Amino acid sequence: MSATGVAKRLLLVVGLLFCLHSTGVVLESILEYESRVTRIIVRYFDLNGEENVPAFFSSVILLAAACLLLLIYRTSKYTGRHKGNGYWLALAVIFVFMAVDESVQIHEHIAEFVRPQLTSDLNGLLHWAWVVPYTLVVAGVVAVFFRWVLLLPATTRNLFFLSGGMFVLGALGFEFIEGYLFKHYGLDHIYNRIMYTLEELLEMTAVILFIYALLQYLAKLKLSVSLIEGKDASG
Repeated sequence: MSATGVAKRLLLVVGLLFCLHSTGVVLESILEYESRVTRIIVRYFDLNGEENVPAFFSSVILLAAACLLLLIYRTSKYTGRHKGNGYWLALAVIFVFMAVDESVQIHEHIAEFVRPQLTSDLNGLLHWAWVVPYTLVVAGVVAVFFRWVLLLPATTRNLFFLSGGMFVLGALGFEFIEGYLFKHYGLDHIYNRIMYTLEELLEMTAVILFIYALLQYLAKLKLSVSLIEGKDASG
């Protein structure tokens, strides 16, 4: 299956999850329709929920990205592209951590430690206190990987920047606004529900775009390996 085909199928899953999530929001928050069906939809398909279908899907695609990064790391050895090869492995480790964090909510435990250390939550902007250390980590990752990404093929480089920007905006940027809205309106207010819906959609779409970029790059890399092997055999 082509990279485009994989991306389209994954986006179809995201669309289905969004429809089910939206149905739950309409039934529970707008129509205030209390029923067993409403509870089931909200429990298993709330995009902001834990241990449900969207959370599982997010973890799976993050792990898929990690596996592709590891495959690129191993495959690139056969092309003689050893310079900067370790960055692929480092990215794979980061994505494994992100998948685990998505599953067990490591950032929530970090927030429990960070929150008491803050002198102010800036009127709610830092209510989700984990954004402070994670912002520093993201800044560090960008500083380390930026020059390497610039050396990648133009298409891959641009897709990396686009998907990375989308993910950071959703996973980190929106959290500041959501903290403000939580403090003033509560978690279940429609404003907050709209924000975390956009956040999760941005995150999922960003990871799928990243997977698309990796699949395209891997296809070209394997072609290079095939050409090298063919040359060796003929020689």
